[in-house]
Amino acid sequence: MAEMWGSVVASLLFWSFANEVTTVDEAKKYYPLFGLGANVALIFSGQYVRFVSSLRANLPPGVDPWGMSIKYLMGAVAVSGGCLVSLFNYMQRKVMTDPECVDQEKQAAKKKKKKVKMGLRESAKFLVSSPYIRDLAMLVISYGMCINLVEVSWKSKLKAAYPDPNAYSAFMGNFSSATGTVTLVMMLLGRKIFRKFGWRNAAMVTPSMIGITGLAFYALTIFAPFFEPIAASLG
Repeated sequence: MAEMWGSVVASLLFWSFANEVTTVDEAKKYYPLFGLGANVALIFSGQYVRFVSSLRANLPPGVDPWGMSIKYLMGAVAVSGGCLVSLFNYMQRKVMTDPECVDQEKQAAKKKKKKVKMGLRESAKFLVSSPYIRDLAMLVISYGMCINLVEVSWKSKLKAAYPDPNAYSAFMGNFSSATGTVTLVMMLLGRKIFRKFGWRNAAMVTPSMIGITGLAFYALTIFAPFFEPIAASLG
């Protein structure tokens, strides 16, 4: 549930609000900035997790290091959540009601427009009848399956390598920072890649990387006895 809150609930609420207040023309300009901001936050949050995990070295005897780390991490989550609620409240009271920031006529038209509510069966029929949405749904489902198949196995191996919760947390903090940095760089290079190689070739990078790295990971896991001498010689 805790992992779902960050990746599903908070993300869904943010992008729903962004879609509500951002026009199509504005989205081309601001959505990449939202993505950049998210990855900058990932870098800093990863280093905060690493910092909290490193505090255990200076703790006096008898203090539970993992319990202290949890308190610091949950404190940061609470503070971040408070900031989110405060900023959302401020935007609703000051920004959304300001004619210079938001076109009030368009906002009123959006509120008056009735949304068609469909049940589960109707939604499934609409999904099947629309090739565009059906293909998007298949992309999302395939992405989720690939990520979960690799990530579950990878994390199980990672926990075996880092049995101590603080050591595991410190590694994940560094990993999050590295992920944010690489994603940030790729987002900055993405426009040039699209422009030079085209959408099709650029879009093939993601599934190709998942396939290559996933096969490499499972090969190293399944044939671990064969690769152990090689890994030992490399240190």
